[in-house]
Amino acid sequence: DKLRQGIPCISQTPFFLKGDPWEKMGLAVLSAMREGFPALEEDVAKLEGSIKTGDIRLIDAFADFPGSVESAVDRWSHEANIKPQTIGLLLGAVTRIVLQAKSAGIGEHIEGMGWDKGYCPVCGAHPTIAVIQEKIAQRWLHCSRCGHEWRFSRMFCPGCEQESPSGLDYFYVEDRRQETAFTCNSCKRYLITLNQISDMGDHDRDVSAMSLIHLDLIMQEKGFTPMTWCEWNTF
Repeated sequence: DKLRQGIPCISQTPFFLKGDPWEKMGLAVLSAMREGFPALEEDVAKLEGSIKTGDIRLIDAFADFPGSVESAVDRWSHEANIKPQTIGLLLGAVTRIVLQAKSAGIGEHIEGMGWDKGYCPVCGAHPTIAVIQEKIAQRWLHCSRCGHEWRFSRMFCPGCEQESPSGLDYFYVEDRRQETAFTCNSCKRYLITLNQISDMGDHDRDVSAMSLIHLDLIMQEKGFTPMTWCEWNTF
């Protein structure tokens, strides 16, 4: 009943638990950040030390999600003299790890429960990319935070949920019609979309979205904003 009312699972039950392996996740993410972003070495070292000593407890950033994440970034940046962008990158990655794990255990159980919203039924976030299958002309939305995918009408905008066939459009680069950007003239948002995908299981949606940032650039130059902001579409 709550799902039919548009209340996602994250608003119905706790997702971030004290017993989750916060230190292990944080240190693993920092190891990847050190390798991928050498320029952040000083901040990464400070975060590692603070997590190991207990001065920074990652669970505190999720006490009242999502507002507590921003508060934690501000507080830890001031207390530990660490750039807020570095802390934000760490917490964003940890958020995805936790929510993807929770989604894997929930997603299959909520199929067919009447969800008709443009935001995720698991964690409430908007999609970064949509796919339209080849054999059945259905649009599936891929959540930007937890990776859950759900079916959503092609006649509605996921952002403002307005049905306006005349106000919905698709842009694409010449000779690449499978890679498009859905746009809504009502809310002026866009959503990167892969068309005529034959097998949903063969593609990593986040990698696909990152490979199409040229469309993000084009649409933002046209005055549209993404359905949701993420690490790779913020310029």
